[in-house]
This record gives sequence, C-alpha cells and structure tokens, in this order.
Amino acid sequence: MIIVSVFPNLLNIGVEELCHSVFNVLSELNVNIYVSGKYSKNFKGCNVLFDDEEKIMRLCDFAIAIGGDGTTLNVAKRAAKYDKPVLGINAGRLGFMSGLEQDELELLKNAVSGDYEIDKRMMLEADIIKNGEIISVHQCLNDAVISRGDFARLIDISVTCNNRNVSHMRADGIIISTPTGSTAYSMAAGGPVVSPEAECILATPICPHSLMDRSIIFSPDRELVVKAHNDKMDIPVLTVDGQELIDLDYDTEVRIRASKTVTRLIKLKPENFYEILNKKIIERRA
Repeated sequence: MIIVSVFPNLLNIGVEELCHSVFNVLSELNVNIYVSGKYSKNFKGCNVLFDDEEKIMRLCDFAIAIGGDGTTLNVAKRAAKYDKPVLGINAGRLGFMSGLEQDELELLKNAVSGDYEIDKRMMLEADIIKNGEIISVHQCLNDAVISRGDFARLIDISVTCNNRNVSHMRADGIIISTPTGSTAYSMAAGGPVVSPEAECILATPICPHSLMDRSIIFSPDRELVVKAHNDKMDIPVLTVDGQELIDLDYDTEVRIRASKTVTRLIKLKPENFYEILNKKIIERRA
C-alpha cells in the first residue's frame, strides 16, 4: 500500500479545511496517510496515522506539502535528505513551487498511481568557514543571502570564483541563488529569471553603490567564496532560504557550491516553466 506523509502549514488560512479534503481524496484511493503527531488534536477522527516528523518522512513513498511556497520549500529540503519526491498543494498567495491548486485535488490519483514526472532542482551548499575550519554547513534550495546586519549602511563584499577575483562591491548585500531561487529574492533585486533546467549559480548584488554591478551567472561546477569586509561593530548575516539566520564574524567567509543533494518535485500537469511563469507572476501583476 502506498504511504503518503502530509506536511501542512496550519498558520495559513484555510489549510486545515484543505487538509480534510486531501485526506478524503487519499482515503478513497486506499492510501496510508501519515501526519506529524503535533497535529493529532487538529485531525482527531480523521483517517490518518500520527508519528514523528522525521520518521514519517523516511516511511513515505512521497510527501505532500500544503501551504505556500515557503512550506513547499521547507518540506522539499527535508525530503531531499531521504531522496523523497514532494508534491506541493498551494494554499498561499503565489504557489510558484506548487504542483496543484486547491481545485485540482482529483489529480492526486495520478500521484498515487505513479503517473507523474519528476522535476529535479539543484541545490546549493553553503559552508561557513572561520580560520580555515568549517563551522557549519547549510543546504539551500532558493538562495544564500549575505547582507548587512543591524546598521542601515553599506558593507564591502568580495566574491571569488575558484580562487580568482570576481568582484568587490559596496552594497546592502549579495544573493547567491539557484535557478529555482531566480524567481524569488534574486528577481526582486533585478536578477535574471532562469529556467530550472539550466543548472547554474547566480550572484545578484542588493542595492549596489555602483552603475556597473550586475548579476553574474556561473556554471554549476564553480565554487564561490563570499566575504563581507565590514568593521567589527557591524556584523553581517547569512540567510539561508529566508529561514535560517547566521551571524558572520569579522573573519568569517562563506563558501558556496552546487550541492550533491537534489530536490525532487512531483509534476502532475503538462505546464512548462514558462507557462507557469506567465500564469503565476506576469499575469497576476498585469
């Protein structure tokens, strides 16, 4: 029997009701449904099983994320550790990473039967290095952002690629993103939109104090090192996918390269990236 683990974001309006609809559809398809035990009170009486979040991720044939893009991103990163595919059901505003809208739940039968494509998304690995030692390692599906800390002033940022100088700029920060992240913060900062099929690494400055600093696209086999040359009173930060925040000391640098881990998103509809881009972003802003 197929095992499906559902990871909802109950902070989003309407998600709890949407979960009930998803459970009903999956139950009719004779699926074992798992949900985190922390939601046992919310879904008491539903035809679901409760267990630890990590365990239900390991057990499932595929995971379902119910919420906005942040929810899908968070679940997809966790699923990638176990090489599990993820289907996002949009209950947010944009839902650019979602595979289904709320009125398309009948397509869940294709997910259960295996009638779907896998959309592989590259990830980045960001190492925080101090005095030559790796302090911590972080996986990024969208982006790694090095930006100024508490003070509203520019910081000096240097970027090297495979130990060769690329850029030295004064800016609010820099965004190092995947093609998946090219439609997120990077795009808002003026970066290019890149199809996820074109594996690469993007570097986009944030409000650079220059007329010449622009986005640079690197091949996926390159390794970037970013350092903020700030004074000791102004501590910059590294933000990973908008969810993890790490202070960067004066003598700390961030090494970024393509990760060996790959995110796998379930694709149930025939739309390509450009059609989704038009529908989700361009048409909504027209």
